[in-house]
Amino acid sequence: MLRSDPISLHVPEPLALIDATLLFTVQVLVARHPELLLPPEVTVLHPPPGLRAARRLLDGLRELHRAIEAYRELLAGADGDRRPARPIDPDEIPL
Repeated sequence: MLRSDPISLHVPEPLALIDATLLFTVQVLVARHPELLLPPEVTVLHPPPGLRAARRLLDGLRELHRAIEAYRELLAGADGDRRPARPIDPDEIPL
């Protein structure tokens, strides 16, 4: 059997992969439930269970996205790199 040299693949930053997965998940949720794009002041009476679950997932994704941004700021602060902190808008959906 012939031996070949091992192929080393470049593995991107894990936080970037997680962030990309979050953004993809948001796109899938919006595609399945376009009502998520309605302004918060528009209430949907008796939303179906799928929409309620999508809203909960979206809230969780927002929290996870905020946690990743806070972690990146901590990493940047530990390296001595002082980037200006971007204010976090709670209603911002990164797409």
